[in-house]
Amino acid sequence: MSKQMRYLNTGDGHSTAIHHWPTQAATSKGIVVWLHGMAEHGARYESLAKVLNEQGWHLYCPDHRGHGLSVSEACPKGHFGDDNGWDCLVEDALAVIAMARETHPGLPCVLGGHSMGSFIALAAAQRSGENLSGLVLCASDYHPAAYYTLMGLPVKLTRRRNGKRGVSPLIRRMTFGAWAKRVPDPSTEFDWLSNDRDQVQRYLDDNLCGFDCTTESWCQLIEGLRHIHSIPQLAELPGELPVLLLGGEQDPMSDMGKGMMALEQVLHTMEQPLTAHFWPEGRHEILNDHCRDQVLDAMSQWLEPLALKG
Repeated sequence: MSKQMRYLNTGDGHSTAIHHWPTQAATSKGIVVWLHGMAEHGARYESLAKVLNEQGWHLYCPDHRGHGLSVSEACPKGHFGDDNGWDCLVEDALAVIAMARETHPGLPCVLGGHSMGSFIALAAAQRSGENLSGLVLCASDYHPAAYYTLMGLPVKLTRRRNGKRGVSPLIRRMTFGAWAKRVPDPSTEFDWLSNDRDQVQRYLDDNLCGFDCTTESWCQLIEGLRHIHSIPQLAELPGELPVLLLGGEQDPMSDMGKGMMALEQVLHTMEQPLTAHFWPEGRHEILNDHCRDQVLDAMSQWLEPLALKG
């Protein structure tokens, strides 16, 4: 297994770094485009790449704006951009999908994402789901619009006080800090990510992880969530698009899995083709937790019917 780096230039002058693990299998089954979460980067998904490559899937993991290798003067570390950051993230994802499909014509393309990446993936599928064969939402969440309206109030006030590119201890306490407090007897501030202490330490040792995002990035994210979780927007998903939900029931970000289960209920009510798997002991990063093999097996089984048959 070997990784290639690709760079995709966008219309606004941004360059998206893409970690690409091409399959070496004799017959390619398809493409998976995977979107990472907040305060991490695409290179962390090498273990996912190994499993998918062995099964004949190409994997593309772009670094979002202000993350990993996709940083610039306009998008420094933790900053999506001064304006329209959320829309840019979604359009970047769609551009990567288009590039991957052009590189591998005729292969089915599945879009997936972890945490914030799952939100971007959902938005991209709402905009252009007809180009996808499946959608994977891992460690995701769901709340009605009123929740995001209330959550956005202190964040907007902090942006006014600290500026668009400023960071805020208050926002960190409301998010990462609050989630950390829900883990019993933590050894680090990021134990909420995984039960596997080695994986938590790897995250802590990675200087491309765990940083604060800017007030503008948080404002853009919250507004994006309010939009994509509205019933009219969820109805924009193609009716026949298969969706896979993967989550941990000890994930503080989704209120110990309740947010994922709420999303499952909403999509079930809308009669979306849906498969859901939740792991009772799993925390936020189930791909880096003790249940990782079970998660990868569930994903592999779900992908198989979507694969190109040779």
